[in-house]
Order: sequence, then structure tokens, then C-alpha cells
Amino acid sequence: MTLTGSFLRSCMVCSCVLSLGVMPALAAAPAGDSATVQKLAHSLEARVGMAAVMLDTGETVSIGDEAAYPMQSVFKFILALSVLKQVDEGKLDLEQIIHIRPEQLLKDTWSPLRERFPQGGDFSLKELLRVTVQESDNNTCDLLFALIGGTGTVQKDLKEWGISGINVRFTENEMLRNHDLQYVNSSRPSAMNALLRAFDEGKILNKGTQRFLWDIMAGCSTGATRLKGKLPQDYVVAHKTGSGFTTPEGVIAAVNDVGIIVLPNGRKMAVSVFVMDSKDSLPACEKVIASMARWLCTEWQPAAAK
Repeated sequence: MTLTGSFLRSCMVCSCVLSLGVMPALAAAPAGDSATVQKLAHSLEARVGMAAVMLDTGETVSIGDEAAYPMQSVFKFILALSVLKQVDEGKLDLEQIIHIRPEQLLKDTWSPLRERFPQGGDFSLKELLRVTVQESDNNTCDLLFALIGGTGTVQKDLKEWGISGINVRFTENEMLRNHDLQYVNSSRPSAMNALLRAFDEGKILNKGTQRFLWDIMAGCSTGATRLKGKLPQDYVVAHKTGSGFTTPEGVIAAVNDVGIIVLPNGRKMAVSVFVMDSKDSLPACEKVIASMARWLCTEWQPAAAK
């Protein structure tokens, strides 16, 4: 059966209705907050999903979390977790050298590595992970998928980590050849936050590999105007972006940013924002993501840690 974009989108009905989910014994955010978040989401002609959770208390706020959204390059964070899991298991080594042939560097896809080294060369696994996550290189992404056994390995790892609501089924090249497949590689905002929280709490990687990935994400060179866009310099944002294809009609399939924000007082917040099928411009979508992060960090008043 052929999967069409309209069919896939119809299977992902997303309602932009705010829901505040709070763990027992924790106070809910002030009632006025719902109007603020709804206004931000409704300012776009798009489907918007956002979830945030304070990692010390578990207090959450979310909107549009009933649906799954196309992740696009956000899934490179999950891929990195699976690669580093194999490093922890001794199956791979961060210093091992991987030879890349020129024909492996496809020319019709986003690939900073190809631009710098069109003839390929020898690269450490550490460098390939950095380029994949920090620069969102599609060629190195698919090379890493091949190294660990494909997308099925990542999906198996997600199950092992107890994470549901995330699907990693297709590579970057497969999505490039069939744009409809980007809707299958999907996640609910709260599911991504659950994965971010498990990562931060050291439940997935050893301390060394965990720190390595954290530093890469904190140095992410993409999406400077998304989660980080309206935050002061003293906020640390370890994140991964994702951007979808644009249709001939100008509809952008995905504008995403997910990550962990470290507040000046040291508290951490996992935030995932997904914008799907936007008829508005990329800058407009990024402005909403930045405004949501700003509101979460400076106006939301979750309970203090005990």
C-alpha cells in the first residue's frame, strides 16, 4: 500500500488545546498561563505541539500533545544515543576511524561534511557524531544508521529504554526520496521529553558518553533563533533541531526544536516544540518556538524543588 501525505496527516489529528499535566502533590501553574500558550500556538496557521517538564519536580505544561509530529533531524539525537550505547557496550569506539568514499556523500542532501571533504576521507566516530548532531549532516546520519544496523536498532533501543510514542523507521535518504515518509518518523512532545529526561538522569549512557553528547548538543550550530532565540546568554540550551520539506504550495512540513534548558539557578527543563504543516514562514515558526521557550523560562511559575 502506498502511503500518501494526506493519509498520513489524517492519522495524526492534532488539537491545539492546552492541557496542564501535574504530578500528584504539585501545584498547577497559574490559570492565566493557558491563555498565553494558546495565543502563541494559535498565532500560526499550523499544528503546534509543545511539552515542557521541570526535571527536578516533574511538573509539566503541554499543548497539542495528543498527536505525533514529524521529527525530521530531531531523530539524530536518538540515533546518537543508540551509537553511544554501543560505545558503552564496547562494540564501537569513539576514536575508531571510519573511511568514507566519495560516492557515499550524496550531493542532493544537506551535508556540511561533503562540502568540506567532497572526496571523503578518514574520520573518527567522534567527529561523525559531532557533525551529525551539531551540524545536522544527512550523509553522516545515514552512515551511522548503517554502522549500528539500521533504524530497527534505534527502535529496539527505544523499547529497551521504556520510551513509547516515538517512531524511527526511515533514514534521511529514504525521506528525501519520498517526502511522505517524514510523517512516519514521528514523536509526541511528551515522549521526546521522557527520552530527554532519561538521558539527563543517566539512565541511558555512561557518564563519559553522556557528557560527550551533552557538550555536542550544547554546541549545536543550527536553530539559533528557535529555543535559544529569546533567552539571555546565561541560559544553557542543549538541543537538536529538525526542519521538514516545503511543498510547492509553500507549506512547511516541520519546524522543530527539542532539548534541555539549564536555568541560571541551575534547574533544568526539558522542552520539545513541534510545528507541523505550517502555512506561515520559517521565521514566523521560529519566533513562536522562541517565544514559548522565553515564556517557559521567565514567566511560567512551576513549584520549587523540594
